[in-house]
Amino acid sequence: MKSKSRDFGAKELNAFITVHSLQGRSSGTLAGIRSAVKDIIDTAGVRTTAGSKILEDNIPSANASVVNALLEAGSTIIGKTNTHEFACGITNTSSIAGPAKNPVDPRRISGGSSGGSAVAVAVGAVEVALGTDTAGSIRTPSALCGVIGFKPTTGIISNSGVIPLSRTLDTVGVISRDIELVRKTFRTIVSKRYRDLKNSRDKRSELNVGLFLFNDDEASEALKPIVRRVTSEFNVQTVEIPGLQTRGNAARRTITYAEAAEFHHKWITTRADDYFPDVRSTLQWGSGVKAVDYIQALNTRKELSNEYNMIMKDVDVLVSPTTKITAPLIDDVIGNETRYRDQLLGNTELFSLVGAPSITIPATNSSGLPVGLMLSGKPFEDEYLLAIADKFISVLR
Repeated sequence: MKSKSRDFGAKELNAFITVHSLQGRSSGTLAGIRSAVKDIIDTAGVRTTAGSKILEDNIPSANASVVNALLEAGSTIIGKTNTHEFACGITNTSSIAGPAKNPVDPRRISGGSSGGSAVAVAVGAVEVALGTDTAGSIRTPSALCGVIGFKPTTGIISNSGVIPLSRTLDTVGVISRDIELVRKTFRTIVSKRYRDLKNSRDKRSELNVGLFLFNDDEASEALKPIVRRVTSEFNVQTVEIPGLQTRGNAARRTITYAEAAEFHHKWITTRADDYFPDVRSTLQWGSGVKAVDYIQALNTRKELSNEYNMIMKDVDVLVSPTTKITAPLIDDVIGNETRYRDQLLGNTELFSLVGAPSITIPATNSSGLPVGLMLSGKPFEDEYLLAIADKFISVLR
């Protein structure tokens, strides 16, 4: 079945860097489904730019593992989606294609770094798109654009053929408007050895929900009616993880930027001026991370992962605002990208650090702009988390 090309305004919103059809099999679990992949994921014979001048003519000779999985399942990939340069930013304003624009209000950012994938799904150009998530790069743009974005357990999907940001924390994930399609796509791309993972916890008659990271911010305020509905449906308690909150973000950033600097070492020393300013600054900061600080951050990750898993013995899911704010204006963000980092990443990166599965679902709005609700689970219980997300979507309808 040949997929028809449909744009739905994706071009005007800078959703794609390259439009090029890769035809999937005529049969399979994703037959007839139009998809797109973030432009740090290799496609044989089709350029993979990472949103950067440095790779604007890069044409891989082989597909990434996840691309082969999509094609084998019957999906037709219609293009490569916009990304913040080298996935090194949360706003998707630094890209050779220009900023990816929010479909609700094109004056505003899509969020990133998988912004193009979220936009393409939100406008209906594709039914599903792949992105990558190292600290929130799937969940943040999905929340700001009003779609579902799923970050699986770190390590259960192959990163072969994916340009790295952090080899320790990167994971490919799924964006869609349909939770069942998220589930099907996840089952398609997850590595074979993890396809039969069983839920290790007992089946409980009632869902135990932990409220986490609700504070005095725009998104928390907008989600108050949603919290009341959740409280009426499930067993709810407030959860605090002080160590994770006070030490986790710093450790995540040290690991990510040190590993990114290592990958970019040659280019950052010979072609520094070819990077966007915010990305160059981040990589230069990463180049200055001391070995002792990097190793301490890795040790902190292990300690906090143990702390997180202890918390998850008492609850089935943690529920949080995905971001602290709605999508800011592009003009306010350009040149000030790092100023928005905590407001857009501060909630999501905790779950990336400990490798937990985490999903954002559309929940409400604030002044007409989407606000996402994030659900996070125990590592390797991805299917259980997707089932819980399905329940939440039903409750919020």
